[in-house]
Amino acid sequence: MRARATATAPRTGLLALLLAAACAGAQHPATGGEPAAGGAPGVAVKRPAAQGAAGTPGAAGAPESPAEAAARARLLFERGVREFQGGELGTALLTFDQSWLADPTLLVAGFDAGVVAERLGKVDRAEKTYLEVLAAAPGFEPASENLTRLRLRTGRADEAEADLRERIAQNPGSVRLRDQLVTVLAATGRLDGAEQEARKALKQDEHDMPAMVSLGGIYLAKGRLELARMVLDNARQVAPADAAVWNRLAFVELAQGNRPQALDDFKKAAALREDYVEAHVNYGNMLVDAEDFPGARKELELAVRHAPESAPAHLGLANALRGLKDLPGARAEYEKALALDASLVDAQFDLGILFLDVEDPSVPPASRYEQAIAFFDAYKQKGGDEPRLAQYRKDAQVLLEKEKKRLAREEKEKLRKAAEAKKKEEAAAKAAAATAVPAPSSAPTVGAISPPAALVAPAPSSAPAPAPKAAK
Repeated sequence: MRARATATAPRTGLLALLLAAACAGAQHPATGGEPAAGGAPGVAVKRPAAQGAAGTPGAAGAPESPAEAAARARLLFERGVREFQGGELGTALLTFDQSWLADPTLLVAGFDAGVVAERLGKVDRAEKTYLEVLAAAPGFEPASENLTRLRLRTGRADEAEADLRERIAQNPGSVRLRDQLVTVLAATGRLDGAEQEARKALKQDEHDMPAMVSLGGIYLAKGRLELARMVLDNARQVAPADAAVWNRLAFVELAQGNRPQALDDFKKAAALREDYVEAHVNYGNMLVDAEDFPGARKELELAVRHAPESAPAHLGLANALRGLKDLPGARAEYEKALALDASLVDAQFDLGILFLDVEDPSVPPASRYEQAIAFFDAYKQKGGDEPRLAQYRKDAQVLLEKEKKRLAREEKEKLRKAAEAKKKEEAAAKAAAATAVPAPSSAPTVGAISPPAALVAPAPSSAPAPAPKAAK
């Protein structure tokens, strides 16, 4: 339920800016500037062999010319942006794929296909796409950045580091690649190495914001709060609209016990970037602590929408739904969080509280308390050390025993009432039998007097009458 520090923020790259940029004439990739033939300035692209297609614009049956293919790719790309912004993610993914297929040098199309796949929760598909973009252009930093964050979120820091070091060797002048390495090292607790790489990045570019933010976070993790604040305050003055700066400053405020200011800083970070998942998770968790459950739900649903593979986002949303007394919804989110990251011990504890506190007509109270106890026990078995655990388990056990006794009393009363009803039915049946008048019978009564024989007419005989005798 606490605001949890997380190491990374997502990057949706070009999508949020493309339509506005198109209105201005130029479409800017994340590195800035008008895309060159290779899709991004300063990026070498391995051009594939020309791919022609029959039936495309041009002479009947003639293959599509490179210029025609590039124009069609651009139109598809712009359509994909509109579909994305209209919420048609599945359609947008197909359109971006088609755009990139038409012009493999249009790297932004491939990149945005990866972004949309990630938004749809297709993590493997997104990773494959980012790798294909990087195979075509190893220096395409936005794809590297998203790939690094995706791997960190899915617990594969070793893969992220190995790829980054290889790309840095190929592009030693790239400050952004070094910034990503700093993020990986800091996320895995290698603070000294992270600090060293951050300083290298700042020597290359003294106004490198990611390096400044990372350095502030490193000092914070080392407990050097004043130094962390100084670095982050300098970063804020250079870039007051940088969401990552406000997110990191919030943790400094928390470390110094200033929760109201931390809440305000998280709020600013979340407001500055809709796609900054960690800011929304942190702000949402703070709102849960403040019992603003509707506000928390809004922030955390946004985080889940942008990063469906983020276990902390699902965990935070589950806590918000628990506060809203939505047992089925909260349980589903806790289970998603655990499916994404089985090491989230807190989810077991929170599930215990959910079944302890939240009533639901579809779950009998005794079953709820039994499940609460099972989740608390699972939390303890996995090393959970929440101080309130013993008391909460005891509360669940007491409530379970009370419910069992209530059910036993209810069953006993039910049986008593059933027995009383049966007795009343039997007594009523006996009383009815005693007062009933017997119905007349058509059968002869044994021992009755028969009428005199003379009064009984003989039955007619069917035998023929004897013939008259002859006279003598």
